[in-house]
Amino acid sequence: MSLINQQVAQDQVRSGHLGGQDTGNINPLFIEQYGGEVEHRIIKESFMRQFFNFKSVRGTDTITNSRIGHTQLQKVQRGVRPVDHSPTFDNISIKVDTIVLARSNQFLLDDFISSIDVRKEIGVEHGKEIGKFFDESFIVQSIKACQITNQVPVKNAAGDVTGSELKGGWAETKHIGNTAATVPSNIVRTAPEGFQGGTCVTLGAVGDEDDPELLELAIQDLCQTIEEKDVDINSAVLLMRPAQYYTLLKNDKLLNKDFATANGDYASGTVLKANGVRLQVTNRFPKQADVGVTHFLSNAGNGNAYDVSQADVNIKVLLLMPKALLAGETIPLTSKVYWSDVELQWFIDSYLAYGVTPNRAEMAGGIFARTPTVDLTA
Repeated sequence: MSLINQQVAQDQVRSGHLGGQDTGNINPLFIEQYGGEVEHRIIKESFMRQFFNFKSVRGTDTITNSRIGHTQLQKVQRGVRPVDHSPTFDNISIKVDTIVLARSNQFLLDDFISSIDVRKEIGVEHGKEIGKFFDESFIVQSIKACQITNQVPVKNAAGDVTGSELKGGWAETKHIGNTAATVPSNIVRTAPEGFQGGTCVTLGAVGDEDDPELLELAIQDLCQTIEEKDVDINSAVLLMRPAQYYTLLKNDKLLNKDFATANGDYASGTVLKANGVRLQVTNRFPKQADVGVTHFLSNAGNGNAYDVSQADVNIKVLLLMPKALLAGETIPLTSKVYWSDVELQWFIDSYLAYGVTPNRAEMAGGIFARTPTVDLTA
C-alpha cells in the first residue's frame, strides 16, 4: 500500500519531543521499552530507631520520667540526732503534638498508562524521606543534650539547701590546644544533686577537626570526661560527618596493627572504633542553612526545641548512648494507600507522630569546631 499523499498526525508529542519539537532523543515511530528499574534518591536507611527505646504515648499526649538525686551518708554518734538527708526529686517530660505526613496523589489515568508500580515506588520514597527527617530530629536533640548544663542544689552538713552550682555542658568545657574558644550561652536546666550535665570538647583552632591526631585526641578527652562522671560508655556510638571519619582514617594509631587489632583497613576505607566506641558515619548533622529555620516539630509549647542554633551546627563528632534521649511515639510509621471516588485518584500517605527530648545529659557528648567568624553566643 502506497503511503504517498496519506494524511498523518502532524503533532505527535512524546517523551523527548517537548512541544512537538524533535529533540533527537526518541523517534516518534519507536516504542520505548521499560528498563526494569526505578531510580530513587540515594538516601541511607534510618538508624536511630534501632538505637533508642520508644515509649508508647496513648491516652495522653505526654510521658514523664521521674528523677531522684543522691542521698548523703552520715556517721551515727552517741547523743547526736541523725540529720535528714532526703534526696531531691524532679521529672522530665516529652509531649507529642505533631503528625508528620508525606502524601502523594496518583491520577486515575496514570494508573492505566504507567509502566511501573507508581504507588509502590512512591511508598519507598516516602520511607526514605521520613527516615531522614526522623534521624535528623534525633541528632539535633542529642546535640542539645550534650550541651546541657545542669543547675543542681548544694546542701550543707545539716542537709539544708544553701545554693546551686552548674555542672557539665558549656560550664565545664574542655579545650584542645592553648587557645580558648568562644562558647555559646549555657543551656541550663535544673536537676537533682548528682546529675552532672553533658560533655563538650571544643577544638582550639580553625581546621583542627581535619587533623587526624588532634581529632583522635579530642575523642579521647571526650570519652575520658564522660567516664569520669561514672558513666559506662560500652553502649555508646560515635556519630560523625564523612569528613571527620576520613580524617580518622589517616590516623595510624587507629589502623596500625601495633596499636589496634583488626580495627580497620586503610585500603578498604574502614575504621571500626575509636577508644573502644564504634563509629557511625552520617550526613544528617544540621547544616548552616538550618540555622534560623522553624522545624516542623517546633512550636511555642515546646519552646521551639527542635530549632537549630549556630552552636549545634558547629559540632563535628557526637557521642551518645540509648538513655541520652527520652522518645515517645503516639502513631508509629504508618503507610496507607486508598482510592477516592470523589477525587478519581489514589492517595499514598505515610505518617507518624513522635517526640524526643534530652533525658540523661551525662550520656551525651560532643566535639565542637572553632569558628571565629561566627559569634557562638548569638
